[in-house]
Amino acid sequence: MTHTVRSTLVALGLGVGAQRLLQLVTFVLIGRALGTERLGTFATGLAIASVLTVIAGAGVRNLLAREVSRAPGAARELLVRAIRTRLGLGIALAAPTGWALAEFSDRPLFFGLCLLQVIPAAFDLKHLLDATGRAPREVVIETAAAALQLGLVIAWLQGGGSQLATLALITLASRSLYAVGAMLTIARLPHSPAAPDSAPHPLARTRTGLAVSAGQTAHELMAVGDVWLVALLFGEIAAGLYAVAIRITTAALVPSAQLARLLLPHMLRANNAGDPSRTVQTALRATAFATLPVAAGGVLVAEPLVTLCGAEFALAAPALRLTLIAGVLQHFGWQLSHALFAGRRDRGYASGLLWPALLHALLLGLLAGGTAATAAGAMLAANIAYLGGGILLARGSGAPRWAPALVAPSLVAAATVAAAWLAGQVLEPPFALPLQLVAGGLACATTLWLVELRGRVLRLGDGLAAASGLVQAPARNRR
Repeated sequence: MTHTVRSTLVALGLGVGAQRLLQLVTFVLIGRALGTERLGTFATGLAIASVLTVIAGAGVRNLLAREVSRAPGAARELLVRAIRTRLGLGIALAAPTGWALAEFSDRPLFFGLCLLQVIPAAFDLKHLLDATGRAPREVVIETAAAALQLGLVIAWLQGGGSQLATLALITLASRSLYAVGAMLTIARLPHSPAAPDSAPHPLARTRTGLAVSAGQTAHELMAVGDVWLVALLFGEIAAGLYAVAIRITTAALVPSAQLARLLLPHMLRANNAGDPSRTVQTALRATAFATLPVAAGGVLVAEPLVTLCGAEFALAAPALRLTLIAGVLQHFGWQLSHALFAGRRDRGYASGLLWPALLHALLLGLLAGGTAATAAGAMLAANIAYLGGGILLARGSGAPRWAPALVAPSLVAAATVAAAWLAGQVLEPPFALPLQLVAGGLACATTLWLVELRGRVLRLGDGLAAASGLVQAPARNRR
């Protein structure tokens, strides 16, 4: 496994940045064409497919990544086994769900096409190729799929842009392209003749494995299925507003999400050949730099951001502010969860994921009938519990120090917000937003250079490499 922190980070940053931009533009175009209610229906169909995909995966992703990290020679066999299992379970779940939707829904074709996405979703390689040092390949595949989807959506708009079933077919086509790319990538992985006998099955149903699967599955279900629950409990209009807030939040926190992908293999490695406490500390500091400035800026310009989808989406602004804060807490919680998982504290890892997910679902049920902001408040409360639980579980086992991790990133966030606010005083909406984004971005980059990167750009990542032991850094460059 030979890859460097910098090259992987550049590949993830550039590739996934382009990918998320394509996806965000696609979503904005769809939102403007559909309006709040029909966008809620479209997001619900995708959420149902995502829920079935998560259940079919049964929380195998991180378990499999840990096994691939431990036995890279068995990567192809482990991935093929997992795909076969996810594919079979996905089809078994989609068939009765499709029958029920055909019987009771007034849009059977649309929901049927959405459900078919469980087939290409079985080939999802996120986090799995990361453990083999091949994350850039997955990024290329995903970006190609996003570009295809945007092109087809533009063609759909040129043709009138009215049929939800056509949109579902477009999404299915883009995910199918991803699946083809994934199959070709798996075929190129190194093959170990002894692997089929020596490699453990990633879905082995041990007591610990079941606990990890239950916790991870619950967490992922709420991450992908919350829009569906909001549609059921709060109505289609609230779901459409909530979906816009979630999509913008996801796009804003892309840098941190990619850091989580970059850092997980280092977390796994650090417990075998590195310094776990130092790796976690580095991960939290990097996460703070990636989340705090963009989230703070997003809170400031929430209303003009959501109205990119149309003036009727202005009511999504309060929800966006709450989901941005919730997203930051969630990303910090991910790092603590990964540290527990890498340290094989599987029960703590599982419970830390399970109970906040159940709390999230319970709060949505109790608050049913409210607004999109109410649903976002439930998400925030659940993520406060998630991060708080992670801090308690990490206590006494090399618990991280928060002040060193947060002080400098908070300065960058403050500079970002100040510059964006000042830019907003120059022009009136909606013309102020581009200037605010540019000013905030420049202030963020300048402050980040001054407090963190100045004099050490060429050494970026050496501290993480030395701490985890995944890539050996020169002694003079360690930090």
